[in-house]
Amino acid sequence: MIILFAAILGCKKEEEQPPPQQSGTPTSIDLYHGTVSLGPSSYFWIKFEAYEGDTLYFEARVKTGDGDISYAFWADSVNYAKWDNGGSAQLNGYVEAVPNVSYSPVLTKGVYYVVIGNSALISSKTYWVRSYLRGLR
Repeated sequence: MIILFAAILGCKKEEEQPPPQQSGTPTSIDLYHGTVSLGPSSYFWIKFEAYEGDTLYFEARVKTGDGDISYAFWADSVNYAKWDNGGSAQLNGYVEAVPNVSYSPVLTKGVYYVVIGNSALISSKTYWVRSYLRGLR
């Protein structure tokens, strides 16, 4: 029985390959840094293109208004277009009614959007936003 167990373990062990090494210079790309004023029932988006392995750093917080970010999320271009057209979409990191939000996902190559919104019907809000990409270029 011990011999059979050792034989099974020996068959299951596969030689692991190291991940491919990426080359390039570490780079930080500013996407947006400042305040955003949103009127009632409006939203702000940042569109950007990521390379394989880039990390998105995004943070936002309420500067003035009724105390919350009505909603925030990030999505690839296909899901953003579905959401923008009122369809069902996969929205990453979706949150509602929060005082601040932050994301730092590692991305695959593609076009993405980060969105923050004000769903209030009457009042405006001002948010502070900082967003950048880090990766190899």
